Amino acid sequence: MRCLESLRETGYEDYEIVVVDNDTEPPPTLPSDVRLLCTGENLGFGRGHNRGLGAVNGEIVIVLNPDTVVERAFFEKLDRFFREHPDAGVVGPRILDSEGEVQLSARREVSLISGLLGRTSFLVRLFPKSSLVKNQFPAVMDDKPQPVDWISGACMTLRQEAIPEDGVFDERFFMYFEDADLCRRVRDKDWRIYYAPQVEVVHQTGGSSRSRPKAVWMLHKSAFLYHRKHGVHGPLNLYSAVVLVGLAARALVKLVSGYATDASVRYRREI
Repeated sequence: MRCLESLRETGYEDYEIVVVDNDTEPPPTLPSDVRLLCTGENLGFGRGHNRGLGAVNGEIVIVLNPDTVVERAFFEKLDRFFREHPDAGVVGPRILDSEGEVQLSARREVSLISGLLGRTSFLVRLFPKSSLVKNQFPAVMDDKPQPVDWISGACMTLRQEAIPEDGVFDERFFMYFEDADLCRRVRDKDWRIYYAPQVEVVHQTGGSSRSRPKAVWMLHKSAFLYHRKHGVHGPLNLYSAVVLVGLAARALVKLVSGYATDASVRYRREI
């Protein structure tokens, strides 16, 4: 509800709100001017958002997570940006967490380097201002708008004209990498993806996935699907096999380290 309240607090009036409820529980009571689409099941990020996007007609549409809060000048700044950048197909804001820290929501194309330098990886936390990290994550230092390869689906603004003919989100991605896939297809249509740090949104990370093991599994499964769709497979799918092994190893490390951290926290609480 806080997300809806923040939209109203902008004072902007020329918009429509469609909420897609992916829960199996009865939906909350919403304001009368909010259109509610109940799916009755968890369709996943892309499929659920496709339902909502199919119900709106605006020239500019916004994908927004329910655990986000927009600033008061949100709409005005976006309107101005699209007028000043006619080549913009997708625009992503600066995203802050609940502590005011910048989330690394603007990125370069998926690669081996980005696989090692995950947004929350140890290397990124250890060397946040290194040239390699700044190259992979423009949001680290840059306060000026710039073209990037993809931006987070937690908050992304789309120009309807730039949406690919084969649809918005590829529904084979249940969660994760559907935003990277969409941005790549938009770029293939000769539109640009922009990071616009003058627009700010607060996002409480993790609200869409409460189970860490399941989230880790879905993340790496989607990463492999992205590779199969856009990457080089190599002779006899050799490259794909290497990517699969690498992702499996990375997922295992994430699960073990997460379990060790949880166990350490429990131990400290017990003593």
